[in-house]
Amino acid sequence: MHPPLDPLAIDHFNAGRYRDALLAFEGQWHSERSELLKALINLSNAMLQLQIGLVTAPRRNLARAVDMLTTCSPAVAAAAGVDLPRLHAAIARVQACIPPDAVSGEDQIDPARIPSIQIRTGNDDHTG
Repeated sequence: MHPPLDPLAIDHFNAGRYRDALLAFEGQWHSERSELLKALINLSNAMLQLQIGLVTAPRRNLARAVDMLTTCSPAVAAAAGVDLPRLHAAIARVQACIPPDAVSGEDQIDPARIPSIQIRTGNDDHTG
């Protein structure tokens, strides 16, 4: 069984404090190397990069997160309280905001136009 995700990391992520979420997920990663945590680290990193106006690296990190979530066991995700289909749909909404030809340094996306993502867990009252 997959240990629960760090509630503080989830709170940080859901509040849009992606740097804090990234650090908290990385802290959990040191003791538990799972594909789910690796995906959430990439997702946190991508959302942080979008917050500061980058486009190239977040596009790559979002794609990596999707790839990792796709290979993640649904049972593992469910045990950790993550609704994979809902998370995939939320990531797709963010990806749709990044033009495929946009390049960091030349193009910028208004961070206010990026939809938020909530990590929904079935183990508590976190919403998404």
